[in-house]
Amino acid sequence: MDNPNPYAAPASDLNPARDPRASYTPTPFSLDGRIGRLRYLVYGFLPGVLLLMLVAYLVGPLGLVERRAVAQLLALAGALAALAIALAMTRRRLHDLARPGWWALLMLLPPVNLLALGYLLYRAGDAGGNRYGPPPSENTTLVAAGVWSMLLLGVTAIVAQFDVG
Repeated sequence: MDNPNPYAAPASDLNPARDPRASYTPTPFSLDGRIGRLRYLVYGFLPGVLLLMLVAYLVGPLGLVERRAVAQLLALAGALAALAIALAMTRRRLHDLARPGWWALLMLLPPVNLLALGYLLYRAGDAGGNRYGPPPSENTTLVAAGVWSMLLLGVTAIVAQFDVG
């Protein structure tokens, strides 16, 4: 006889068991969950780069070159939006590594941010679930295309620095 008291609550675990192979597909606009290295590059930096390119493009055709204060304000707004996106995605990447999200503030310290970025891009995330949720699913073709476009954009920016003509 396990339990002599017939009025005692049953001794069973009511929490459902987690499947260790379970994963989820991260979305670019979520602030919670975990993301892997390639998604971190694409979700965290591609929108910011595209946003700053849009701001740089708008400064010329809108005639904001002559209105320096407006151009600087527009550039500052674009840079702050890009920074907010990068910090939010850094928080998600840190959660993939089972680290607290406030460590994303290290990205604001110039000597430390390069080391932190190297750590975030080099170290693989936890294979199973951790306290921040299940692991992200495999990268999609769209994520791979985003990484290739960032690589192409970087090579184009380097080549543009040289006088080819």
